[in-house]
Amino acid sequence: MRGRKADSEFVSEFIAGCVKGGYDTPEAIVQQARDSITTIDEEIQRVERLKVSRAKLLDVIATFDRQAKQSKSEEARILSFFKIQQPQICKFICDRVKNGVIAIEDLGNKYSNQDIMFCIKQLIEHRIVAKTGSHLLRGDSFEDYLRFVLRES
Repeated sequence: MRGRKADSEFVSEFIAGCVKGGYDTPEAIVQQARDSITTIDEEIQRVERLKVSRAKLLDVIATFDRQAKQSKSEEARILSFFKIQQPQICKFICDRVKNGVIAIEDLGNKYSNQDIMFCIKQLIEHRIVAKTGSHLLRGDSFEDYLRFVLRES
């Protein structure tokens, strides 16, 4: 038994089971034990293949979970757009920026300078517009803001 103790109770039960099954010679009992080992080895190999498949299935899950997490973070980012105050002024600013780079002083007298500056600050914080000097241009989130908040394509 290669340096380990034999489980005499198991050996006795195995021999008794073989005798009940009609295997009553030592050669037949040994052959039955070898057949059982072969069956066990085949089952172990089958389980090893299942383990490989399991690992690959976990990769599939991880791929789609990552996309779901990314879409959840995208949703959270878009939700922050709805916290922007004075959406009518923000829409006015975005409509002007949509056509190209504009100077802040060209936003006109339709709204107070204080309200316009407040909205510009919000739009910059959310990366909807970007400011270079005294000019405004589209930010990284400009298209998302138009699509999801202002419902424009």
